Amino acid sequence: MKMKDETAIITGSTSGIGKAIAIWFLKEGCKVAICSKTEERLNNTLSEFKKKFGESVIGMVCDVTDPIELKTLVDTTIREYGSVRILVANAGVNLIYGPFRFIDPEKVNTVSKKTIEVNLIGMINAIATVLPHMVKQNYGRIITLSGGGAERPLENMTLYSASKGGVISFSKCLALELKNMEQDIKLNIFSPGMIDTNLGKNQELLKEWKDKEIFDKEMALLRKHVMIDVEVSTKHVIPFALPTCKKNGKIFHGYSTLKMIRGFIKVSKEMKSLESAD
Repeated sequence: MKMKDETAIITGSTSGIGKAIAIWFLKEGCKVAICSKTEERLNNTLSEFKKKFGESVIGMVCDVTDPIELKTLVDTTIREYGSVRILVANAGVNLIYGPFRFIDPEKVNTVSKKTIEVNLIGMINAIATVLPHMVKQNYGRIITLSGGGAERPLENMTLYSASKGGVISFSKCLALELKNMEQDIKLNIFSPGMIDTNLGKNQELLKEWKDKEIFDKEMALLRKHVMIDVEVSTKHVIPFALPTCKKNGKIFHGYSTLKMIRGFIKVSKEMKSLESAD
């Protein structure tokens, strides 16, 4: 097993991408601390994991926007496993979907604050809490998560994309700092691609913009042509979590860009056909 002697914290790891990464790490022999803001979700996932992986997994309720809760998570992990060698700062939200012009100013303010607080500040909090331990042990691997619209413009996800653009900027700047340190600490950025998770299902669709029936048709085509399997995507994280990783500040992808572009073209053509039929 590639990760037999590794220890990791994965935030937002009771569903979707974070859960899939946790499963890969556990399968590879890593000891993993999972966390969620929701106690019920944490307990269900922890029970599921312990049946498969025994004492290789622990879990805590943790809100990444709360530095005190993060400190408790890190201290508990170190007490249980002796170290935190890997951090995957995965926790994130996407609260709204649609053109910016249809979001009223009050909602813009509320959604922006929440999205940036979790996706950007939560990630910064997690790294700030773990990094001193990594410096002390002279080793660490940190993985942050990009998202739709962060690397190239994407319609209808302005607020989410702004938060993930911040993640990339912060990550690249910190990676430069880490490069100049004597400790072997690397930070890289994972872009998972379009995956059918709760992140997309729980967002608010702006009614002023698009009828839900049309939206559901588009989503069905995206699942068919663009979305990729979460296990296929997240497997790409493993090499960047290992001691053999030499990359630093790199954005790596869990998907083929060419296949994704071709998929979007197919979606566009099929949607036009459906609209013509109607």
